[in-house]
Amino acid sequence: MDIRSSLDYAQVELLLEAWKAEGRYEFISLSGHWGYILDLYREKMLPNPIHVDLLYVDSDLAPSWKSLKKFHPRYDEHYYNACLYDTDKMEIRCEIPVPLGTPIPFESRKRRLVVHGGGWGMGTYQSKVPELSSHNYGLDIVAYDWKEAKPDPDHRYWMNDPDWCSWVKSGSGLHEFPPYIEIAGEDTKSYAAKADHHWLFDVASEAMAIVAKPGAGTLIDSLASETPLILLEPFGSHELSNLELWESLGFGIRYEKWREMDFSVDVLKEMHQAIRNRPGERTNYVDHYCSRVALTKR
Repeated sequence: MDIRSSLDYAQVELLLEAWKAEGRYEFISLSGHWGYILDLYREKMLPNPIHVDLLYVDSDLAPSWKSLKKFHPRYDEHYYNACLYDTDKMEIRCEIPVPLGTPIPFESRKRRLVVHGGGWGMGTYQSKVPELSSHNYGLDIVAYDWKEAKPDPDHRYWMNDPDWCSWVKSGSGLHEFPPYIEIAGEDTKSYAAKADHHWLFDVASEAMAIVAKPGAGTLIDSLASETPLILLEPFGSHELSNLELWESLGFGIRYEKWREMDFSVDVLKEMHQAIRNRPGERTNYVDHYCSRVALTKR
């Protein structure tokens, strides 16, 4: 559908005026749905230019970008296309690191797997829990509802604090990462939000692998923490492209293939080493963005 039919243009105008009053000139857009609003702001600010990065965090166009391209074929005419991945060369162009220091070596990691369904709780992850737990792995399972957590001494269940809302600012006036909960019956604990990364990254950094569909955020977590992916069924052609990229690079393996290898730890270690020893310059996307913005201000 054309997303423009869903926009409240009175509210859009208020937003654009607020941006103008705040002197906003630099943007990074992770969704095609913002394209029309950025175009309106660009026109409002003329002759002063704005700098917009269209950041593609999947290895192929996600649905929001495909929709934008369908109804606005030249959507990127005035903006910079920032691609994390090059599927033609099957390589990584830029990375989004997480500032936690050096990733944990494989030998120091716990014999645990992180199991989740991405930001929306989608996919077949829940159906894999019984089989995985029978192969001597402890599981860290992300729950998307209280009733999903089932008592088990070998499993830990985690979830975002359900009172957190991504578009509501905190008391400090900022959009922040969610507080989180470890669900353990009477011993359930709540934790404050992390300042500069989401809480699941810490859990994944200590694990041997992440079992999930190949969503964009999962790829970023995998690379930054050097934690390999056990790849579940993708949703859409963009996630299929992500799966094929990670598989080609040796950073992930399809669940069915890993099952054929009897859920081998050695395979996980090999993939961890492949991520750790990955070739290339490891270009930091944030540094890359800032250097280009600085050039436009000269």
